[in-house]
Amino acid sequence: MKISERKSKILKSLIDNYISTCEPISSSQIKQACLPEVSSATIRSEMVALEEMGYLVQPHKSAGRVPSSKAYRYYVDNLIDRDAIDRQMDNFVDYFDRNFSDVEQVVKNTAKVISDITNYTSIVVMGGVDSITLKDIKLVDIGDDSALLVIITDSGLLKDKIIDIPQNMKNKFFAQANEMLVQMFAGKTVKEITDNSDIIVQSSISEYRALFQEVLEMLQNYKRKEESRMYMEGTDKIFDYKEFEDVGNVKNFLSVINTGEKLHSLISQDDVEINIKIGKDENAEENMAVVTAKCVIAGKEVGHAVVIGPERMDYQKVLGVLGGVTKAIEKIKKE
Repeated sequence: MKISERKSKILKSLIDNYISTCEPISSSQIKQACLPEVSSATIRSEMVALEEMGYLVQPHKSAGRVPSSKAYRYYVDNLIDRDAIDRQMDNFVDYFDRNFSDVEQVVKNTAKVISDITNYTSIVVMGGVDSITLKDIKLVDIGDDSALLVIITDSGLLKDKIIDIPQNMKNKFFAQANEMLVQMFAGKTVKEITDNSDIIVQSSISEYRALFQEVLEMLQNYKRKEESRMYMEGTDKIFDYKEFEDVGNVKNFLSVINTGEKLHSLISQDDVEINIKIGKDENAEENMAVVTAKCVIAGKEVGHAVVIGPERMDYQKVLGVLGGVTKAIEKIKKE
């Protein structure tokens, strides 16, 4: 059933009030807030209809109503003031020092800024390794039947490692090995290489197979290491919210932030800038919402910024902060 303009107005007012108070909202509160010209009886009738449509819940018979997960989804998709979000996003460049020496400093600062402004738990998860492209790969003779294997990407030096090489094959081995390494790996992304590792090994000449396996192992280890790195701020802020006086909700929250696998599963892998998951039906936990934004530096996705809070999260504020912070990071690194 389509939601009328008046029902949308009631729903927006109710959600805005509930986000602030965490108390059931009555028809008289809606009348006072946004519909003074409409009778309380008419507003109650509209609220009953919204309840029947699955957007509102009445916790007790004599109480007002609270939003459902479905209501928050409708609110995010249709009722948020997008112009206000855009204005908020423009205010974030000054939150960052332009003199960062590396990506890790940017990431740590990002987590803190997001948590401080939103008053929710913020996590920045490193990742985005798949999109890194190998520019060059070198095998450097360092003597004693050893070589330095160096991988260079479009983001800089990725990794180096000392490896053993076959005895009595130095001159021939280094010349041909470097040529074959460039031919096999240069110009390909980490994802393209690691997804086809078996084919790469099987297609290689036997005397270079161990070398190719070394390269693949380096990339796979680097990928695992980067994707496991995360920076968390404001873990105690969830307890500022009334819903988390409930032991079950606290357990759900702690299970998410303490389980890397669970946290990674909540982070959207879709090709969108910002993703919102609300409640259990959208694969977030019961009574929780998770908002994820891509972090891009120098045109490369380096990870995700995540905000975790109650379903009655201030979505407009969170979207403005995440959008503003991620844009500020990209602008700073370009400059």
